Amino acid sequence: MTGTVGEVPIFLGAVYGGLVIGLTFTAFRVLHALFGGGRISDALLDALFYLLSGGIAALTLFRINGGALRLYALLGIGAGIFAVLRSVDPLLCGIVEKLQNLRGKITKKRL
Repeated sequence: MTGTVGEVPIFLGAVYGGLVIGLTFTAFRVLHALFGGGRISDALLDALFYLLSGGIAALTLFRINGGALRLYALLGIGAGIFAVLRSVDPLLCGIVEKLQNLRGKITKKRL
């Protein structure tokens, strides 16, 4: 496929890669809520997230178009991340917050 129509699969592949990065971000937000709080643990979790998300982005770009950096592919990755942050992320963070509140109530009752 040549021309503009041939670029659609590249854009959609980039969106899928962005969705994976967004889900990774959400997972690391949950990990921060459960294990974070200290400077060292936050730094380690952040570094691990940046390594994973950078690797996912690089592998996505390499897989969909041979590693060529194209603006619409980067916009596709951004669109995938945005979609997760607007849909799944608030839902999961609300669940984690409710679980933390429940855990706090349980530990108060035991004391």
